[in-house]
Amino acid sequence: MLCPRCEQGDVIKAKVIAGDTCLFLCQECDASWFLYEDIGVRAFFDYGAYMESVGLKPLWSELEIIPE
Repeated sequence: MLCPRCEQGDVIKAKVIAGDTCLFLCQECDASWFLYEDIGVRAFFDYGAYMESVGLKPLWSELEIIPE
């Protein structure tokens, strides 16, 4: 799915390795959503800000990409 925020990157599903949190994340602008059905409907959150808020580094290496 093309990101509704930047209209440039694909939105992928990923799991935060340090927990059970799954999210949907734009590969280009880091816009994120917790639920697939919220993409483009509800406001996005910033991946980096979210990771810092839970005490983790805002790096892609903190994620496990889940193939669709």
